[in-house]
Amino acid sequence: MLIVTYGCTVLTPDRPPVVSHEHKQLGMFTADEVPRLNMPDGYKQAIAAWYGRRDAGLDDYERM
Repeated sequence: MLIVTYGCTVLTPDRPPVVSHEHKQLGMFTADEVPRLNMPDGYKQAIAAWYGRRDAGLDDYERM
């Protein structure tokens, strides 16, 4: 199984996210909530790795 994920930084926190025609729903979760979500472990590992990069001292542009 190949799981492709991407991370991003919200640049407009005052505006609600928009669900595109390609998705059924949207959820926003903190890093601490991810392990309890109902999703394959590969997604959880990719999300944890992205959050781990944040701790490496990268600025927002480098995280995108």
